Amino acid sequence: MRAIWILVSNTSKAEQGHVMIILYLALKKDQTMAHVQIGDREIGEGRPIFIMADLGLTNGGDLGRAKELIAVAADIGVDAVKFQMIEAERLLGDHSIEYTYPTLAHGPRTENMLEMFKGLEFSDEEWAEIVATARSHGIDIIITSHYEGAVARCNSLDLTINKICTWSLSHRRMIEMLAENGKPLMFDTGTITQFELLKLEDIYRKAGGGPLIVLHDFHTPEEEDMNFRAFEVYRQLGMVAGYTPQGRSDWLDYMSVGLGAKVLEKRLTLDRNTPANGHWKAHEPEEFKDWLANVRRCETALGRPVVEPTRIDRRDTKLYYKSAFLLRDVEAGAPIRQEDLEFKRPGHGVSSHQVTERLVGFPYPRAFKAGEMLEWGQD
Repeated sequence: MRAIWILVSNTSKAEQGHVMIILYLALKKDQTMAHVQIGDREIGEGRPIFIMADLGLTNGGDLGRAKELIAVAADIGVDAVKFQMIEAERLLGDHSIEYTYPTLAHGPRTENMLEMFKGLEFSDEEWAEIVATARSHGIDIIITSHYEGAVARCNSLDLTINKICTWSLSHRRMIEMLAENGKPLMFDTGTITQFELLKLEDIYRKAGGGPLIVLHDFHTPEEEDMNFRAFEVYRQLGMVAGYTPQGRSDWLDYMSVGLGAKVLEKRLTLDRNTPANGHWKAHEPEEFKDWLANVRRCETALGRPVVEPTRIDRRDTKLYYKSAFLLRDVEAGAPIRQEDLEFKRPGHGVSSHQVTERLVGFPYPRAFKAGEMLEWGQD
């Protein structure tokens, strides 16, 4: 692998990703879609889409609300809830930064980012309760590590998978620390290039980590920048890929199902009118339930990678396909000719294919009148 890095490092940045993928695929023995184990669930091709309810902001740092959200999410039918482990003092070097975000009922709101993040912190005892609550409801819990100290804290909770966001993709030391437990890594793309994607996989696996789950991610409202065709790259690399939406545009989520997303995440709130960060673009419980039902419908509609008619279409061929009808009277023993026939509905008689391939030139078994249908078994 070191030789590959040397070769790629000597190419232009614009070409690094393409060269890396070509070399990666040439060396990779199994290019089929991977499967990743998360707890007792296998994620990947041929498996149901893994659904996560994102509660990372909407829990508001309130233990009671966090538990209520978990219960609601479990009742809706998600596979996992996602939280984020933040310690504001260790995440932010500049404590003066302010952040402005929209709210649904109160307009834009500006907060000191340090204070905003402090409001999302939980103690170790509270984290243990949150994890236990999720497990008591029969769903998994995934926690995003935002700083190095979160690694040991998450390890103590015996989680099934490591998780980082796009803003931690440059934090190599934390990535290597996470890898030491041997578990898979779920991460958001966003800022990453194709070259950096493969470099991340190499770093993580060499440090002892398991396979990757890639969540397609972006932070733009501009559709021309969303680049969902990146799913083609994830597929070429044999990686399990999903999508983490940044808003309420559900049609993008449904499109990602068609492109091969195996993991989907959606933010859940109890009330979109809550005047805090993240609630305005979340889904309330009934909206989330409808969204999930639509995802499952999309998933079912994908079917199998084969071209075949539906049961209804197969049945209706008898009505709407065409059969051979005589244009003129013919005598018994006369040769069957194309010019004696026209083709009209219904389709339970002799088809045009059958006339061409099996009957032209053979004698009529009996006399036919103009307008009669040719059917098999006629004497």
